[in-house]
Formats: sequence, C-alpha cells, structure tokens
Amino acid sequence: MKRCILIWTLFLSAGFTAISGQESFPAPVEGVLDLSGEVLDQQSILNLNGEWIFHWEELLNPDNYASRKSSGISCTVPSYWSSYEIDGRPLPGMGYGTYRLKIILPPGFQSSICFDIPLFDVAYSFYLNQRLMSSNGKVGISKEEEQPWYDPSSFCYIPDGDTLQLLIQVSNFHHRRGGFWQPLYMGGAKEVLDRKERNRMYSYSTSGVLFFFMIFFLIFWSFTRTKIMLLFALTTLGILIRTVNTGLYLSNQFLDTSWNWQIRMEYLGTYLAFFLGMIFLHNLFPRRHMFWVIRSLAALITLAMISLFVLPVEYFSYEMLIIQPLMLIGLIHYLVLSFLGTLKGKTLDGVFFVSLALFIATLVNDILLANSGSAVSSNYLSQVSFQLLILAMALLVVLQWVRNNKEREGLEASLVFKNRVLSVIAHDLKSPIASVAQFSDLLASKPQLSSKPHVISSLQQSSQAALSLLENLLYWGRSQADALQTSPTQIEFESLLKEVGALFQHMAIQKELEFTIDSEPGIKVFADQVTLNIVIRNLVSNALKFTPQKGKVSIRAWKESDKIKCSVRDTGVGIKPEFLELFEKEGQLSSTVGTDQEIGTGLGLQLVRELVEKNQGTIEIDSKLEVGSTFTITLPADK
Repeated sequence: MKRCILIWTLFLSAGFTAISGQESFPAPVEGVLDLSGEVLDQQSILNLNGEWIFHWEELLNPDNYASRKSSGISCTVPSYWSSYEIDGRPLPGMGYGTYRLKIILPPGFQSSICFDIPLFDVAYSFYLNQRLMSSNGKVGISKEEEQPWYDPSSFCYIPDGDTLQLLIQVSNFHHRRGGFWQPLYMGGAKEVLDRKERNRMYSYSTSGVLFFFMIFFLIFWSFTRTKIMLLFALTTLGILIRTVNTGLYLSNQFLDTSWNWQIRMEYLGTYLAFFLGMIFLHNLFPRRHMFWVIRSLAALITLAMISLFVLPVEYFSYEMLIIQPLMLIGLIHYLVLSFLGTLKGKTLDGVFFVSLALFIATLVNDILLANSGSAVSSNYLSQVSFQLLILAMALLVVLQWVRNNKEREGLEASLVFKNRVLSVIAHDLKSPIASVAQFSDLLASKPQLSSKPHVISSLQQSSQAALSLLENLLYWGRSQADALQTSPTQIEFESLLKEVGALFQHMAIQKELEFTIDSEPGIKVFADQVTLNIVIRNLVSNALKFTPQKGKVSIRAWKESDKIKCSVRDTGVGIKPEFLELFEKEGQLSSTVGTDQEIGTGLGLQLVRELVEKNQGTIEIDSKLEVGSTFTITLPADK
C-alpha cells in the first residue's frame, strides 16, 4: 500500500510541475501589458491573464474605438462578467461588451507572434490593431442577432510597430453566463502552435482510451451478462460524450451540429456519467441507506435530462449549479468508504481511494474553471484523471465478476480463474495500451514525427497488437465459460492460409524474414472458419515475433489419410523445456517478448490449443533452443 501511495504521489508531483512550467512574464495592469523590457523570441509563450479594460454594452472595433462612450472598468481576465460591478451593481449573465488590452512589445520586435484563442461565451470577434483576426459565431446586441458557437482557434501576426491593441467583442444571450473565461496565450509561432497540437493529440488520446475501455467492457458484459460491467461501460460512455463536447470540441470535426446541441450533449454526458457512476459505485460498495438516495437521484436526473430537450440552454444550464455539488457529495461519500476499506488493509480499496481522491481534486478544478473560479489548471483535467480512475475501477469490476463466479462455480475453480484473468489484464493488456500511449505522447511532444512512416507504422503495430490481444482474450473467456459456439464447414485451406499470410507480410518484410506458404492445392478442412483463422494467425504471429532478422518462417499444409495437417515452422529462438511443460498443464499462462521486443501474449498458445480442440483437432510442438520451433495442427478433412 505504501508503494502504491508513493507512485501516485510522484505522478501528482510530475503533473503539477508540468502545469506550472511556464516562463515568468509581467501580467497586464489596468489594460496594459508592458513587455518592453522582456526578451520575447520564438521560444516564448505567455498567458495574458491579468487586468484588462472592459466596456459594458459597447461593441468596439478599430473604426469606432475613438468614439467609445466610457473609459471602461478594470476587470480580471479570465472571468465571467457576472463577477464585475458597475456603480456597485453586479452585471447580469446576459449582455455584450468589449475587452481591451494594449501590449507594448520590446523595441524593434518584428518577429511572428501567434495567439491561441480560447472559448468565449458565447460569440466573439477578435481585432488586432486594424484587422479582424478571428471570430466564433456572430456577436450581437440581442438574442435574435447573436449566433453562438464554440470552436477554439489560433492565428499568427507580424507586428508593424511596437504596440498591439487587442479588442475582443463578446456577447451572450444564450447561456447563463458570458465572458472571457479561459486564458488567452501569446508567443512565438513554434511554441504556440506546438502547444495547440499537443493539446489536440492529447484530446484524441484521451477520447481513444475512453472509447477502448467502453467497448472492452461492453463486449465483456455481452459474454458475462454482469450488471456491473454494463454500468461501468455506460459510465465511461457518459464521460466520453462530455469529453468530445468540451475542451477542443472534437465533435466539430465529425458531426455538423448546432451550438445548442453541443451544449445538450455536454450536459447529457455529465448526467449519464453522474447517475450511472453512482449506481456503479453503489454496486461496488453496497450500503442500505444508499438505496433510497439512488432512487431519488434517478428521479432528479430523469427530470434534468428531459429538460435538456424541452428548455433552452439559458434555463437548463442553471441545473449544473445543483448537479455539481451533488456529484461532489456522492463521490466524497464513496471516497470515505474506500478509505475505511484501506484502513482495514484492503489494498484494492487503497488503490481506488487514491485514484478517486485525484479524480475529485481535478473535478473541483473543472468546476472552478467552468464557473470562472481560481482553478489550478486552465485546462479541463477530469478526463485525464478519469483514465487513471478507470484502471482502478476496471480492476475492481473484474474482481467483482470473479467473486460472483466463485460463488456459482466453487471456491477452488473460481480462484484459478481469477488468477488467470488478473494475470492477463495486469500484464498483457497493459503492454499494448502503454505502447499506444507512449507513441501518442511522442507525437504530441514532437508533431513533426507524424510525417515519419516508421513512427506511424510502429503506432499501427501497437494498436493492432492491442486489438489482437482483446480478440484473443474474449474468445478465451468464452471457451472457458463453455459459451463458444462453432459452426464447422468445408474450408478451402490454401485460400485461408494466403489470407492470413497477407496480414503478416509487412511484419516479415520489416524483419527481413524469408516468409513462405506451401499448400497442397484443393485440400479442404472441416472446421469453424473464424476460430481456425485465429489459430493460424496466432501461430504465424508467434513465429514471426520469435524469429530474429533474416530468419525463416514457413507455413505448409498437406493431406494425410482423412486428416489435414498444417505446420508453422520457424528458425527462431525456440521454447525452453520448462515453458513447454507449462503449456501441457492447463491453466498456466506466461508472457514473453519477441526478438524485436514485440508484445507477447500469454494467452496465444493456450487459446490455440483450446480452439484446435473445439474443432476436433490436435496440436504437436517440436522445439529446440536457438534452432527453432515447429507447430503442427491436425484437423478432420470431412465431417
């Protein structure tokens, strides 16, 4: 437990160091940012947080700025204008105005400057000196005139003098709050654009991880029909819906939806994640008093979800002022329960406690950010911490499933099954996902690598390895539960071998292997096409992985009496005798890596044997260390 807490503490320290790792520049004061004494180059980046000038109910541009009605008020950016006061009275959430900032550049500075534009509620026009540089939606002085839209953008500009005048018109007649509520970044082109690209890649990575786990547990649920699996998958779906409709609004790149539907989907994802997450946690930590709480929450969320489709945004957006505190109270309740479990020496409760504590901390950050409070980070963080929480929850979900199987099938059989499933999840499933994450981080930190074929090829191989492992795991799980149905038919064996060979041709070329397929023409095997394909794929994949460069891998198929034989031979590293012995003992799994550090799956050979037996066949192994291995399967030619 102490080791676990230490690891998480180091992670948090690294995370907060990354958040605070920005050069120190002066902040705007009374609408002026003086950089005349600073060194500003292409490696510089700064946020423009500080005191701006705000002109309420004036839409100023370079043409009418000289005839402005007032000198404006000093305001702190980022913030919603509902926190401002004029003559002692707070401003309403709806209205319009103009933010103004004067930037004094270092003398003679004429390099390109880029701006990373955040979201404004709910429409804006950005003027720099005499030019309109960026806009979202259409700014207006009434609801009828305004067109709201969210889509973060950026632009670059080469100054023609030592002074920059920023005028940002903002209007809001469609939300409960309006204003400039996220930091605006300025700096050298490389730094600003790299930052934007890193955020974009990280958003894709986050969405991809959420989608992967959602699909994984949905498929798992389809086999096990365990309610907790479905609840976990649907909770992840809610987070995913919210993720693609906040931050960089990835939904804009795939769907042509209106601003109103963007907001509805954001709130829908939040409500789904909250409600289903509470039911999920109730199943993990059942307490009698929570039964009526969950029922009351169901009624509340149902009404809130109905309101999303019958009320305009400016009305239902107030619901979040109720939902957010309830969400924190519910999570803190389960945080206490997991802490009590930790005190009793339950290691998994300890892992869940630390993960949930981190998630709550980032959720508070997001709530403060969404309400223009003093957040630690200027970016939404709950999607990131949810990826860490999801791993702890996944472990608890699997253990819960294993516990139920133990009750149904007996203590001894269930304990064996638990150890096998956990060993696969803890080791094999982690490796391909970690590889994908590492390549995503590499591309995020060095976007120029996205044009390198070998980088993309490596990322594709890691992704394919993860998908292949998932398929193996699912078929293995079904075979263990005697739920795997086969439909044997007469299969043209030569065409099947060529199909499988085509999948691995690229891998063979990369390792400079001599890869051949030799099949007697016209032979047919009586087997299930899907499971036989998996068998051949696993054997060929293992042969390629464990054969060093410039080695040989061959596939041969022939008919012998009323049987069809197929051998996969390699000149690889061979298999240690103790591993062969483990293979002969059902229930023993082991994982290794290939000659080029390819991801190995401990399930592979175990799955091959079980699927071959499902097809009324047998498998033989002949292997010598540093010489190679030959795997020969024998299957019926006819019924």
